[in-house]
Amino acid sequence: MKDWKSGQFDRHRVHKTIRHFAPAHAVESLDSVDLIELWDNGKRLLLLDVDNTVVRWKSEESSPAILAWLERAKSMGFEICLLSNTKNPVRLGRISELLGVTVVRGRFKPSRAMFRLALIKFRRKPEEAIMVGDQMMTDVLGANRSGIDAIWVRRMQGPEFAGTKINRAIERFLSTQVYKSLVLPEGSAQEAPNSGLKTQVFRFLIVGGSSFVIDYALTSLFMKIIHLGGEPMGEVFGKWLMSQGSLVTWYASTPGKAAAPILGGLASFLAMFNSYFWNRLWTFEAKGKDSRLKQVQRFYAVAISGALLNALLFSTFYTGGTIILPKMLAAGIVAVWNFTGMRVFAFRARKS
Repeated sequence: MKDWKSGQFDRHRVHKTIRHFAPAHAVESLDSVDLIELWDNGKRLLLLDVDNTVVRWKSEESSPAILAWLERAKSMGFEICLLSNTKNPVRLGRISELLGVTVVRGRFKPSRAMFRLALIKFRRKPEEAIMVGDQMMTDVLGANRSGIDAIWVRRMQGPEFAGTKINRAIERFLSTQVYKSLVLPEGSAQEAPNSGLKTQVFRFLIVGGSSFVIDYALTSLFMKIIHLGGEPMGEVFGKWLMSQGSLVTWYASTPGKAAAPILGGLASFLAMFNSYFWNRLWTFEAKGKDSRLKQVQRFYAVAISGALLNALLFSTFYTGGTIILPKMLAAGIVAVWNFTGMRVFAFRARKS
């Protein structure tokens, strides 16, 4: 992870819905774990993930620093156990023999089964054990579900199993929230890790896609699906608008075109709530309750202007037939406007 941060976490500051993903500590590598502190805190059983924690993926050799750390742990009286759901038990056996530690295999983490087996095997209580691993979605989550504290280590450099990459994508999203509970030195301030332009564009497109689906569904609902007196709501509303004066008839030749900018604009406005939430939380990783109000104001300044532009473009492209094509054309143009405005204005990164 590019924006890795080490330190202690106050898990109670994490929302309860994702608290199980929050570790007790984060460290750069396994050999950075403070054994004396663990011993003083009553920990006696070290549960270790294998790949990218003890050894690199598909490797069987640990670094001299990790080997020295393991020997120091043994000399202090720690019991050590490797937890793995590997499909290559022969390789795992060789690693176990080389390191001189026990192995417990079981169901895929984050299942609690493997952790419980280890506790039973060593006759330890959950509070006497500590789990150390590089994956939030398996090692940290599985330990927390089992009542065991977890130390999250930065993964080793190198290739990974394809399935692990999916976990990493979710991990990057969750870490932005978990890092809010990182305990910082007195008087220091923490900024959200800001992703690069390519990542922001990718995330913005995903969020925009979900907002487009909401926008399209609501527009279809207002224009075509809801019927009033046996006619589509868009036709009824458009006829009423055209009967009110010449301003509407100036740009609309049919009831559908008269209703399109208002009903389409309403749909876009409602879809903004989805856009604000996910763009703030995920795309631009904006943090800080103190600046949230200003972010909301700036967001809606950009989004409402974008919605007006969207409504104008939709009503221009809409000819009374299909809705999807004019919506897509309008959304594509407005997406460029919204991304630029949100990146440089609404959710711009605060300078330290």
